[in-house]
Amino acid sequence: MAPMPAFRRRTAQQGSALITSLMILILIMIIGATSMSISDIQFKLAGNLQFESTAMSSSETAVSEAENWLATSTNYKNDGFTTYSNATPHLYPVGYLSGLTAPANDVLTMSWSNSNSTEAASSTSGNQRYLIELLEQNVKLLGDSVAVGGRTSTGCSQVTNFRVTARGISARGATKFVQTNYSVLSC
Repeated sequence: MAPMPAFRRRTAQQGSALITSLMILILIMIIGATSMSISDIQFKLAGNLQFESTAMSSSETAVSEAENWLATSTNYKNDGFTTYSNATPHLYPVGYLSGLTAPANDVLTMSWSNSNSTEAASSTSGNQRYLIELLEQNVKLLGDSVAVGGRTSTGCSQVTNFRVTARGISARGATKFVQTNYSVLSC
């Protein structure tokens, strides 16, 4: 029998190697696109954390400045803690904020401006502001009696308590609030 010409010969290949390699190539492409997307998301998250950290640092700096102001001389006796005044918009008497209507009565929802807070001296663009609320005056310290400590104290035994609230904003708009209570000896 004579051999068949080459152009008429049937081969046993069905193209399965091509289909398999295309599927593997598509799978590798999907894995690559997914990893690029995940990498981009992680990059954005890291950036957001950095901006939040900057905002927190700004608010902590403002709190520190407010506490230093309270600790200086007799600033804790300022008239702004007796009667609210536009001259000292960052000082609030006991209960003044709670007497305001919403949203101005809550430091988290109020709009911070020169009319209700003060800009920290270290602030460059209004990104650090604080306000100080008087909580209570001339509170006798615990342990200042014979019944509690066994003997009476001979030093100062009264404090005035304040709540300092600060807001810090980062360059991208992340906002953080810090609140702290601060006590000053008042005798």
